[in-house]
Amino acid sequence: MVIALVMLLVLTLLATASARMTLMEERMTGNTQDRNIAFQAAEGGLRAGEGEAQVPVLPDFEVNQQGLYTPADPGDDPVWATVDWTSAQDVLISDELADAPGTLAAARASYIVEQLPRVATPGESLAADATVDEATFYRVTSRGVGVGGNATVTLQSTFKR
Repeated sequence: MVIALVMLLVLTLLATASARMTLMEERMTGNTQDRNIAFQAAEGGLRAGEGEAQVPVLPDFEVNQQGLYTPADPGDDPVWATVDWTSAQDVLISDELADAPGTLAAARASYIVEQLPRVATPGESLAADATVDEATFYRVTSRGVGVGGNATVTLQSTFKR
């Protein structure tokens, strides 16, 4: 009788450990999926921000609000680290995934566009009598949030216009 009870206790412990392991694997899979959804949302926001910066006539970046910013001063925290990503006055909201299938449509993405200082175009002649063209660069930062709200992904791209 004692041997049967010990065997029953061992089987119960094995079953409990197995159930815990299965639950942990489900949570890990769910978190991985939510992070992937946040990544896809951030990618969609990044493309929307790049499209925003490529319109023929750009608005004034000096205002530093509504998603259009000039870069932070040297020594200060970067704009993308200090902006309130939940405020519609501070960021632009992406609707790139509104028509996506499944839970991807429930993901949220917001983005900002920074107009970086003008620089000389690389590869141009630096001869004394040659004019140097200046190019304007833009940095787009996008933040995607997964369906659960816990997974966030931030992506950046820089391009010349």
